Amino acid sequence: MHTDEARLRLTLDRIAPTGEAVGRAESGLVVFVPFGLPGEEVEVRLVHRRRHFARARLLRVLRPSPDRVVPLCPHFANCGGCDWQHIAYDAQVRFKTEIVREQFARMGGIRDAPVRPCLPSPQPYGYRNRIQLVSAGEGRLGYRARHSHQVVPIAACPIAAPEINAWLRTHPPGDTSELVDLRLFNEGVQCAQPGMGGHCSVGAWTYFVPGEAFFQVNAAVASTLIREVLRALALTGQEHVLDLYCGVGLFTRPIAERARLTWGVESNPRAASAARQNLRGLTANVIAADVEAALQRATLRSIRWDAVVLDPPRAGMTREALQHLIALSCSRIVYVSCDPATLARDARSLLQAGYQLVEVQPLDMFPQTRHVESVALFRLAGTP
Repeated sequence: MHTDEARLRLTLDRIAPTGEAVGRAESGLVVFVPFGLPGEEVEVRLVHRRRHFARARLLRVLRPSPDRVVPLCPHFANCGGCDWQHIAYDAQVRFKTEIVREQFARMGGIRDAPVRPCLPSPQPYGYRNRIQLVSAGEGRLGYRARHSHQVVPIAACPIAAPEINAWLRTHPPGDTSELVDLRLFNEGVQCAQPGMGGHCSVGAWTYFVPGEAFFQVNAAVASTLIREVLRALALTGQEHVLDLYCGVGLFTRPIAERARLTWGVESNPRAASAARQNLRGLTANVIAADVEAALQRATLRSIRWDAVVLDPPRAGMTREALQHLIALSCSRIVYVSCDPATLARDARSLLQAGYQLVEVQPLDMFPQTRHVESVALFRLAGTP
């Protein structure tokens, strides 16, 4: 890269799904700029160039966007956690709606997807009930630096729940080489460990959660997420509902309170055991198995499922699991996703199999970051 090519002035015009702002150089080169904003004129230095695009480091903002704000955290841009603290919160929510729409068009080939405006988090800061820190040496803890194994020491984290920050102030870590996994339960903050756990309340429901099991980090938005799933299901009390990747039963429990029969499938044995505990007294069953394997079981396939809820990991469903799901021919699929790209990819397969995309509702589970949760409703053509 020649020196005269390395430094550029750009006008940024949009936000990419990666969370970076995007501009185009006079040569036509597409440039991704972390911590930039659409509408800004900036000076950047190219740091990584490919044939059709480049990434750059932001040097100066020459004309700032009205959506630019001062980050609350002194470690922002160094710590590898947040990437959007420089963006006003209402703009963050707007950009997330645009990202979901763009991914359905780009990855799913679905133009004009029925994407509703993203629902904001009641708490843009102080919302996380779980953080994971590593040793920064000299009795300090921190997060990994952006794109690095180095550790940025922190005394507090603005997106963590106040109780977690209070715990950090009163519990010196000492020297440790292990990951410190802090979780806020109803009983208080604890370092998550196998065999330990606590209770987490989400709206009207309280769940037992093992220390190492997955649970949504934003309880307020998780409550909205449950309401959106129930709204999409539109249960009358007569349905048979299958909940895939059910975890400790976040959706399984409220569904089981409203459906005739509910089954959950969860590959983590401790989470599956917790789900059974959380479903006690309800007409529900939990299978501790991989989703792809469970969908091939004769007992599961013998039931006529009216609806399936699924909340897979960020990678989405495997191709084989998705085909087994399609083979159930249930009338409704409610797909919960933390990655709009894999959601859009799987949506393409569902549409090819005869499903219609009714709506997509994004939710801001992760304020101050580019990440967005979505609930998508699919209906099999010709069914109510």
